[in-house]
Formats: sequence, C-alpha cells, structure tokens
Amino acid sequence: MARLSPEEYHIPVMADECLDLLHIRPDGTYADATLGGGGHSSLILAALGPGGRLFSFDADDVAIERCRQRFHDEPRITLVHANFDAMPDAMATAGRVDGILFDLGVSSYQFDYHARGFSFRLNAPLDMRFGQEGRTAADIMNTASEDELARIFFGYGEDPSSRKLARAAAQRRRLAPFVSTADMRDLVVQHIPPQHQPKTLARIFQALRIAVNDELGRLERTLTSMIPLMAPGGRIVVMSYHSLEDRIVKNVFRDNKDTLRIITRKAIEAGAAEVATNPRARSARLRAAERVA
Repeated sequence: MARLSPEEYHIPVMADECLDLLHIRPDGTYADATLGGGGHSSLILAALGPGGRLFSFDADDVAIERCRQRFHDEPRITLVHANFDAMPDAMATAGRVDGILFDLGVSSYQFDYHARGFSFRLNAPLDMRFGQEGRTAADIMNTASEDELARIFFGYGEDPSSRKLARAAAQRRRLAPFVSTADMRDLVVQHIPPQHQPKTLARIFQALRIAVNDELGRLERTLTSMIPLMAPGGRIVVMSYHSLEDRIVKNVFRDNKDTLRIITRKAIEAGAAEVATNPRARSARLRAAERVA
C-alpha cells in the first residue's frame, strides 16, 4: 500500500483549539475517537510525555493501515480497528481517562478517494459504510419503504424534497436496483431543478451515510457511556459538522450538568484564515466539557 501523507488524508481542523481545550496532562490517558490520517493523534502524542497513553479508533481499514505505518515506532499509541462506540469497552481497564477528542464527519480521503461512495462527485459502489459490516446505502435504497426513505432524507439530511425523492426512488427501483453513486446522482438530477441539485445531493448523501453508520446513535451512546469513565478534570472535546451532531453534543452536555462543566458556552468556529486554506473547516463547530469531581 502506497504511503499517503497526512495532509492528503485529512487536514486537522482547528488543531490548536482542540489541543487547548483538551488541556493535556503529560502522563494522561487520552482517546482520539476518529483516527483518520492520524493528524490529531500526532498532535496529542507530541503533547504527551513518556508515560502518556493514547487510544485511537477508526472502523476504516485504510485509516488503520496508514496509521500503522505512520506510528510503527510509537509505543504510546494503541490503534483500535473499530467504530468509536467500542471506546467504553476498550478503555474500561485503562484506568482514568483524561480526555477524548471527537472529530466527527468524513475525512478528506474518504470524500475524495475512497471507493465506498461517500461523495456524489465520484462514481463508486453505493456502500457508504465506514467499516465492512452492516447494510450498505444500496441495501437501504433498494429495500426500505418509501416512508422510511422519506424519514431518512428529511431526518438526517433536512432536505425539503425528501418525500418527492423517496417516491421517485421507490418507482425507479422497480425498473433497476440502485447500485452506484451515479444512480443516486441520476435520481436527483431527474427530479430536482439544476440550481438546487448541489445542495440536494449533499443532503441526500449525508442522510444515507448517517443512516448506514448510525452516526447519531453512536455519538449519543458513546458520549453518555464515557462520562462515568472520565477522571475529575478530564475533558470531552467534540467537533461536529452539521446541526444534527451539534444538537446531540449540546443535549448530552446539558443532560449531564451534574457531572460535567460546560467549557464552551457557545460553539467555537474556525477563523477566516483557516477556512480560506481548508474550506471543510467552514461548517465545523467545536464544543467541550469537563468532568467535575
């Protein structure tokens, strides 16, 4: 497998802000919930001392293999080939947990190069799984009822044409199953005016990806399960990229106000200079909370 630079995989968003909010202890135990190309993990390792530990999670086999190459001589990091909802079990015996960083969403590599159909700009199998288990986006498109498709498109994509596209999808699959990202593009192009197609495509692909990977359910379960494992003073830092994720983070922090102190009363956004060099930082929202004694 050819080497891929961290910058080609994913440019870490708001890296300085994430590290500041984690407030890393040199001898602490930390988790990177979304390893990706290892950008944030490398920054955490640089702040840790010889006695520090880092557990980094990713269901994507490409991300794990790249980071095995990148961190092959680094004994302080443990790479866990699993979705981050495996974190409570994986870290239950690690002693105190001093900090967790969640960089949610999809990496640049997954959008631009991955052959699992995350982007409507590339023709690829309609898969969208981060790992290799569970139903694919094609499975959903070909078997879900019209009502379920509409709920997915609207609930996870907040798209106003959800009902119209669900009806069209149910009619189209009677003729031929959905197989590729091109099939999804054609569905939108045939039923949505040209000026609205880019946003509709982005919303529908987001909705399918969230449904395939149970992204919102995983996030809520993991945040809630990890709070009791945090050491006093330990921090949970979450970077989300759309309102559905951000709402879950706000609600979990608020619902656990007896054990968490919210550090960011308002979400932190990337500065203009960072957005200019890394456009994907535009939608990022950063929140943090600290476990109290």
